[in-house]
Amino acid sequence: MELEQLKKSVEENPDDSSLQFELGLYLWDNGGDSEKAAEHFVLSAKSDPNNAVAFKYLGHYYSRVTLDLNRAAKCYQRAVLINPNDSDSGEALCDLFDRQGKEILEIAVCRDASEKSPKAFWAFCRLGYIQLHQKKWSEAVQSLQHAIRGYPTMSDLWEALGLAYQRLGMFTAAIKAYGRAIELDETKIFALVESANIFLMLGSYRKGVELFEQALKISPQNISVLYGLASGLLSWSKECINLGAFGWAASLLEDARKAAKASSELASSMSCIWKLHGDIQLTYARCFPWSGGTENSEFTLKTFSDSILSWRSICYSAALSAKASYQRALHLAPWQANVYTDIAITCDLVSSLSDDSDTSSSWKLPEKMVLGALLLECENSEFWVALGCMSDNSALKLHALIRALHLDVSLAVAWAFMGQIFRESDEMKFAKQAFDCARSIDPTLALPWAGSADTYARESTSDEAFESCLRAAQISPLAEFQVGLAWLALLQGNISSPQIFACIEQAVQRSPYYPEPHNLHGLVCEARHNYHTAIASYRLALAAMSICPESSVKSHAGKVSINLVRSLSKAGRFKESVMECANLKSKGLLDAGGLQIYAFSLWRTGQNDSALSVIRDLAGRISTREKTSIAFPISFICSLLYCISGLDSAITSIQKMPKDFFQSSKISFIVSAIHSLDQSDRLQSIVASTRSYITSQEEIVAMHYLIALSKLLKTGAGDFLGYEKGIAHLRKAIHMYPHSNLIRNLLGYILLAGEGMKDACTASRCCIINVSECANKEGLKSALEVLGGGSVACNVIGNTAPRFSFPTCHCQYLNAPVVVVELQRYLRIFLHHFSIFRI
Repeated sequence: MELEQLKKSVEENPDDSSLQFELGLYLWDNGGDSEKAAEHFVLSAKSDPNNAVAFKYLGHYYSRVTLDLNRAAKCYQRAVLINPNDSDSGEALCDLFDRQGKEILEIAVCRDASEKSPKAFWAFCRLGYIQLHQKKWSEAVQSLQHAIRGYPTMSDLWEALGLAYQRLGMFTAAIKAYGRAIELDETKIFALVESANIFLMLGSYRKGVELFEQALKISPQNISVLYGLASGLLSWSKECINLGAFGWAASLLEDARKAAKASSELASSMSCIWKLHGDIQLTYARCFPWSGGTENSEFTLKTFSDSILSWRSICYSAALSAKASYQRALHLAPWQANVYTDIAITCDLVSSLSDDSDTSSSWKLPEKMVLGALLLECENSEFWVALGCMSDNSALKLHALIRALHLDVSLAVAWAFMGQIFRESDEMKFAKQAFDCARSIDPTLALPWAGSADTYARESTSDEAFESCLRAAQISPLAEFQVGLAWLALLQGNISSPQIFACIEQAVQRSPYYPEPHNLHGLVCEARHNYHTAIASYRLALAAMSICPESSVKSHAGKVSINLVRSLSKAGRFKESVMECANLKSKGLLDAGGLQIYAFSLWRTGQNDSALSVIRDLAGRISTREKTSIAFPISFICSLLYCISGLDSAITSIQKMPKDFFQSSKISFIVSAIHSLDQSDRLQSIVASTRSYITSQEEIVAMHYLIALSKLLKTGAGDFLGYEKGIAHLRKAIHMYPHSNLIRNLLGYILLAGEGMKDACTASRCCIINVSECANKEGLKSALEVLGGGSVACNVIGNTAPRFSFPTCHCQYLNAPVVVVELQRYLRIFLHHFSIFRI
């Protein structure tokens, strides 16, 4: 019915362009005669030459029905010329030119349309894609940005814009563009993969891995996704290794190994995949941590040996797998010289884990593989460095490094290994120069920092040595660097720091078969008062010595055993300490320090006679020691004699000692303390002679403290202390040393212990309150305790108005409001601990 009406209208008005077009469109859309429709489109175009839609449908007719591409192109061109915003005509025309390979004409059409109308978004879109294909990244960004204004929800445009930004190095903008494309279409694999690659390149490995995992859910068999995921996990694991998180790194590498294995099954002929698998396995073999540590309560030599063998087996299997993967990669791409060096490094690791030394040939397999790389690329300086590292021949090693420096004089790693050679040859001057040169070229290289630490240590500059070794351990957490750092910290007396504790924990995980890390771990734990862990570490060190083939290592078993008995004694496990000491004594490994521990442990277990016997043995050894090292043993003997035999026996033994033994401030304090308890003053002459060896201000103040206590004990009557003499001495001392907290706190405490109200008020003024040192307790009571006691005493004794909760005596003194805050804080802490105790 509609068709008849249109025909009738056309017959009545044959020159009406719109009626001709409507009739043609009806025939075209409703499956009518396409030729009749084309005739009406032609009549419409003749009647109205500016009817762009008629030319568009004529283009459709010629391109789809008659396949006359030239006429179709002319019709489309006419339509675009009339209406540049006609996306259908423009796209169809560009498709025709694209099929015919006429890219220049396609660009010309898009440029002409985009210049005529800013709303010709199809032209900008098409032009942006072409410019991407031509790698004109800057122009493509402008075109695509304009196209997005017309098609803001078109994910392909955002993806293309992200690629253009990425190629220009504008990674933040690229990530945002890719992210928008993913928001519009979550299945955009290309956007996911490329944004993940950008995150990996920027060091955001976690985010990159997450995007690869998201892409893997969409396309589980995609080789690019699997390869990228494995690469991202490998990079992430290396970051964890640099932080010392070996367990986390191992778990990431296990996932990476699975991804690389899956990609190799899909594309087994790609050498890069096999090389990636080898890199993953090699890293796994290097970082897999030993987990049979001090937390294992059921420790025996067999369990330790089994744990070491299990750890070695895992590392060895991973190294063999890496070697096989590298060999497969080399088989597929024998021209890749770097794969030769990868095999050389892996073979060297396999040899170290298997303890097999190849003596059948003068050339080891790692050296041969590096030579294979040099045959392909003889001008590669890094391969020469690799040869220098792999070779055991000192002449060849030096020649290879010199050759590397000839090729690249700014190669820091070559200078570092050159310094290592000089250091091993005791040519420390040249070693220092080489290490300094390497550090100036590349400060991020760990080896020159470690080498410099050794040179500084030999020059007795401990601070510089510690800082250099710390820098090396921070850059690369190798067990060798961490063990060296712990030794330097031990020399400096800083072994209890959290930094050293973390380093030696990591060293134990990577070198469990070597006793030195276990021994140092024990020393660190002992310094941190974690004696039970220290005991376990020392026993692990002894177990490692028992399975270590090197005799030089086993010679240090006595020192480790002394460390063990010392920790046992500190932990209160005196029976075990006695057993260990008896064992060491039977072997002749108990030195003077061990005898002191032995005697102390015997006394604590109630074996006084045996303890006295050990003391006599210790006293017999003192005469053969240097005078500078006899102070502590003599002080120990005097103290233990007093504890076991009483005051008279200790005084008698002291009187029998040679006068040369008392030339030390340490002995002076012990003798003075025993003299303070003697009412007969039998040691007066000896005490007077030892006072001349107290020279430092800290020692002088401590001696005044001891003298004051002595006057309290000796000048009292009956059960009462001699407060007046003690207070008088302290008042004289405080005039000489007004800033001594030790003397002030003791004076305040003694005044509080008196009965006078005036003394209680004066005690508060004796204390110097420094909030930064509130936690430090010097003497019997801290300043805060004395101040708090004085405030309570004033409140109780001098409160003339009971209705007030605060003291009202006229002499009441408060140092500062901050002191009250500190007192309140300590009170809260006390109440908290008290409530826990009650629960």
